[in-house]
Amino acid sequence: MTGALLLLAGLLLGAPDAGVTADAALPAADAAAPSGPPPPKGPPPVARMTCAPNPVRIAEPLVCTIEVVHRPDVTLAVNAPAGAEPEKGAPPVEAPGGQLKSTRRFTLRPMALRDVKVEGVQVVWTEATGGQARLPIPPQRVPVKSVLAGETDPKFRTFREPQVDAEAFFAAHGPLPYHKTHWPALIGTLVALGIAIGIGVGVLVKRWLDARKPVPEVWFDPRPAHVIALEALDRLERDDLPAQGQVKAYYVRLSEIVRAYLERRYRFPALEMTSDEIRARIDAIALGGDARVGIDDFLSETDLVKFADFDPGDAATDTVMKLARGLVALTRAPEVEPKGETPPAPEAAS
Repeated sequence: MTGALLLLAGLLLGAPDAGVTADAALPAADAAAPSGPPPPKGPPPVARMTCAPNPVRIAEPLVCTIEVVHRPDVTLAVNAPAGAEPEKGAPPVEAPGGQLKSTRRFTLRPMALRDVKVEGVQVVWTEATGGQARLPIPPQRVPVKSVLAGETDPKFRTFREPQVDAEAFFAAHGPLPYHKTHWPALIGTLVALGIAIGIGVGVLVKRWLDARKPVPEVWFDPRPAHVIALEALDRLERDDLPAQGQVKAYYVRLSEIVRAYLERRYRFPALEMTSDEIRARIDAIALGGDARVGIDDFLSETDLVKFADFDPGDAATDTVMKLARGLVALTRAPEVEPKGETPPAPEAAS
């Protein structure tokens, strides 16, 4: 009777159903722990950072070296600061106590005259079991000095005066260039250049003066062609070259007189033409048969003496002179009487 009353009281107070086990009434498990590597179990490594040169010149590379002594079962990674140029890490070396020493380097280049603060450097070390932790490196402050710091009398560096740090200057810029002035060659070049300039100026001045000179007028003999030719033939006869043994010169002058006459009379360059060219030109002109035959005979006679070294006799020289006068008389231009003038009437026979 007493057990039944206790069971009824449990039901009224909200006891669990008979089908639910006691495990269902246990509190829920705690929330899952955050993901990530577990903390390391062994002691942390020992790290030391040095930066050189200290102080550093502006724009000069500042090399920071981090040396870490750690257990053999630990791997390292170094977080360099912003703007640093990391170098490739070297393999670790043995250290006392069965440990290893790893070295990491990075380079900073200050570009302003203010201290360089090397901060934010961390060594991340990881154990073989997966444990990982970060070891912060204390920040360092490196002063920056000017390039001319300490120079009481700053001067430009040159190859002749590299100033105090001569070896570094020549290592950066190369050896001293060798300059030697070759004075004879230099003077000779300047003299030749002066002569060339003088010649050029002289040529230009001469051309300018020649351009200002008046063009000489070519004199032209206004007389008829036959008058000029007969006058030249008379002069040739007076010179009497055959009597002086100059027969060939006589024929040459006689040929030139007749050719000059034909050039003036018919307006073609007979003095520059061969005998065959003159014959062809004469054939194209309306001349009488006697005139064409006379010109052809004259050219043949004179060419025979001029080019074939033929020695004619005295009679032949007289004949060729008469032949020249005859062809001038046959081909001379007709005389034109002046206008307005009448010829005089013939006188009446007494």
